[in-house]
Amino acid sequence: MAATEDATTVWFHRNFLRLTGGHLKHAHYFDHVRRLPGYVPRISFTAEPGASHHPDQRRLWPPRKGAYAERWRPSRPDIFFLAGLDWRYLIDNGLDASPNPRINLIQHVRHAHEDTELHSYLKQRAVRICVSEEVAQALLATGEVNGPVFTIANGMRTPPAIALHRFAADLLPRRRRSVIVVGYKRPELANALSERLTDAKVPHQLLLDFLPREQFLAALAGAEVTVCLPNAEEGFYLPALEAMACGSVVVTLDCIGNRSFCHNLENCLVAPEDPDTLTAATIHALALYPKARKALRRRADETVHQHSLAKERQRFHEILGNIHSIW
Repeated sequence: MAATEDATTVWFHRNFLRLTGGHLKHAHYFDHVRRLPGYVPRISFTAEPGASHHPDQRRLWPPRKGAYAERWRPSRPDIFFLAGLDWRYLIDNGLDASPNPRINLIQHVRHAHEDTELHSYLKQRAVRICVSEEVAQALLATGEVNGPVFTIANGMRTPPAIALHRFAADLLPRRRRSVIVVGYKRPELANALSERLTDAKVPHQLLLDFLPREQFLAALAGAEVTVCLPNAEEGFYLPALEAMACGSVVVTLDCIGNRSFCHNLENCLVAPEDPDTLTAATIHALALYPKARKALRRRADETVHQHSLAKERQRFHEILGNIHSIW
C-alpha cells in the first residue's frame, strides 16, 4: 500500500545483519500493517559501519514504493513500532518525548531481567505485545511495566513448497530421513546427543548453524523425528511449531516459551536436558506404533492451526485499529 495523505504511518526500525527468528517475526508485523487499509508501514535500517545489506533484508521487508526511509519523520497521528533494542534509535533521534503511540513487541523474557538494557525500557510508556503468555506474566511480575500488556501468540505460515515436501514424504515414507537435531542454540548438548545417536546407529543430521528458511523447513519436512534444543528461556520457540507443521514428530526440551503449545505425549515428547535421556526419547519417538504416531501428529496439526499467521494478524489489527483509545 503506497503512502497517502490520509493514511497513518507505522514506523519500524531494524539493525539487520543476519536472519534470526526475531527478525522474521518483526517482518511479519511489518506485513500485518501493510495489509490493514488506512495504515502504511515504513522502515529505517541502521547498519554496522561497512556492513552490506543481507540478501534476506529485501525479502523480509520488501522495498515497495515508499516503504524504505532514511530516517523516521513522523507526523502526529503516526505510530512507532519498537522491538528489542529499537528504543536506542527512538532515544538517539530525540523522539522519546514524542506524543505518538508506541507499540512494543516483546519476544523474550529477558525484558523482565533487572540486569539487562531491555529491562530499563519497561519504564517507557508503550502498548506491549508479548509473543506468549509466559513472557507477559514475566513482564507483569516486575511491577514496572508502563502501559497495557497484551498477548498475541506467535503465528506461522507454511510455504506451499514445504507443504509439497510434507505431502511427498507422507506419500513415500522412505523419503523421510531418520532424525534432525536442531542444535544451533545448544551446540554442546547437541554434539553430546549426536555422539550417542551415532553409537546407537541412528542416522541423523546435526544442525549447528542457521539455514535459509525454506531449506530449513524442507529438512524438517523430510525428517521422521525432529529434536529441538531451545535455551531454558525463550520468548516463543518457533522451530518446535515449525517441525509440527512439517509433519515431523517433535522431541523437545521444556523451556519458558514453549510450554503453552508443547504438551508431552499429546502433540510432542518433552524430555529432560540429560543427553542419555534425550537419546532414549529420540529412539522412542522413532519406534512409535503407527497409531500412536498418527494421533501425535493429528494433535500437532491442531496446534499449528491454532497458531496461524492469519490469527496473529487479526488480533494485531484489533489492537492497531484501536491504538489511540488504548494508548
